[in-house]
Amino acid sequence: MSEKANKRSGMLGTIYNMLPGIDDDYAAKLVYTLENKKSLPRLQQDIADIAAQLSSDSPMTDTTIAKILLDEITIPAALRQLRIYNNATSMTELCAALETPAKDTAKLLEVYSSFSSRKYFDEEFAAALKDVQDSDLKDEEKAQHAVNKLLEQANAVLQNSPKTTRQNKKDIFKTADKYHLTVKLTAELQLLYTQPASILFKPEFDRLHKQLLAINPDAPLCASLAAHTMLCQITPKDAQDVAELSKQLNGQLLEEDLLIIACRYLKVKSPRDIAATFEAVLKKLPHVSSPEENLGLAVRVLLDGTADSFDKACRQASLVREKEILRQNLAKKDLYSGYEYDLADRFAGKKTFVQLEREMADLLKALPHCSDEKDNKELACKVLLGTMSQEEAAKQAQYLRDIKAKTITQGLAPELMKSYLGTKPAEELLQFFDKSLAPFTFWKSDREKHMFALRTLVGELNGTYNRRISQFILEMLENGSSVELLTDMLSNIQQRKTSRAELEELLESYKQARAASK
Repeated sequence: MSEKANKRSGMLGTIYNMLPGIDDDYAAKLVYTLENKKSLPRLQQDIADIAAQLSSDSPMTDTTIAKILLDEITIPAALRQLRIYNNATSMTELCAALETPAKDTAKLLEVYSSFSSRKYFDEEFAAALKDVQDSDLKDEEKAQHAVNKLLEQANAVLQNSPKTTRQNKKDIFKTADKYHLTVKLTAELQLLYTQPASILFKPEFDRLHKQLLAINPDAPLCASLAAHTMLCQITPKDAQDVAELSKQLNGQLLEEDLLIIACRYLKVKSPRDIAATFEAVLKKLPHVSSPEENLGLAVRVLLDGTADSFDKACRQASLVREKEILRQNLAKKDLYSGYEYDLADRFAGKKTFVQLEREMADLLKALPHCSDEKDNKELACKVLLGTMSQEEAAKQAQYLRDIKAKTITQGLAPELMKSYLGTKPAEELLQFFDKSLAPFTFWKSDREKHMFALRTLVGELNGTYNRRISQFILEMLENGSSVELLTDMLSNIQQRKTSRAELEELLESYKQARAASK
């Protein structure tokens, strides 16, 4: 068994040992939610602390503790739910002892064991006993008297139940539509407040909503908090504290995060204290231009509440900051256009902008190009990103360079035609140029030499130079001779009326001089 499996098994065993009555689904949920957040000793202590606060031996207690650990319910709300469950148990036991008919027992449970009725058996039974508390009746008779009175009240409540149920169903849907309540909340409200003996939903909801709006003007948030209160997931005081906390934080936190914070911290901290802690965390995290950039990280730190989570958040925020700064620097250069985000993602925290600039410059110099190194900026970016090898980029760059060079030749042809004295058509001229230049590469990356070579070839066609001279010029250009040098050379050749042998001797002297100058 792996270490992770052993850890899960140990945690699950601890949970079942301390919470034997827990629902199996909640036991599994606890393991998968808390396995990387809490150690076994910490989990054991938390369970013991919550159990002490609830102080209940109800079968529901163990699952309720799990809900609290998972931040699904606050402790005050949990106490209310346990009260209702315990009342149902007490009522069932009492009716069994008094041999109350099953039909009457069911009516009592419908009215006095549901949060939606707002009638609590312990309170109502104590009130009903007052009439006979000091009488000479036996305890059993007193209890029967109280049950009979509760049953009479229950019948009166249930008489109007169908009408209330229909009205509640309409009002819940209208409220959900008006305030954009979630489907889950809406379904839970409908399930609870269409039960027999439910109170009218709208008056109670409106009362809670109005109280919360007096604290926080965010109507949808207040409506959602009122809905959670109506479901007994939080208490009215919890809802007020969450509304105040959201206001303190300028509405920056999501409702689900606010509710988790409420479940976890409001029992020991005020909304103002929590807001101050959150702001302190936010300000300490590295950022580019505003602390609010790290809202999500700050929330995670607050939810986790450990030093490790803060250290991790600092590292993440620092990386995000470096990434954004690198992206901004890259965006200022046209060289990286379209790749700035990918490059920032890949190299943030690994390489500086200066280092990337240096690597980019080296790549551009190494890749074949026609007239401008920047022609290969996309290929260079792909090499930097690792999506293309430098060898493949070089092949593509060479192909693109050749295509572009030929295009330039075609573009220069109309201008060259002006100095051409012959009668060959443009198409034939281009074929001549392409064939003459094909053995060489200089013209593909140097526009000035390209143009000079073409003019020399036109000179050949015009009879100004012979084939030997133009071929020699192309060879010298390929070997790196400058246009200025070759211009002087041609001028010198033209001024001399030399024989074929003398021309060869002159060209050889130029060739040797070129070799010696290297």
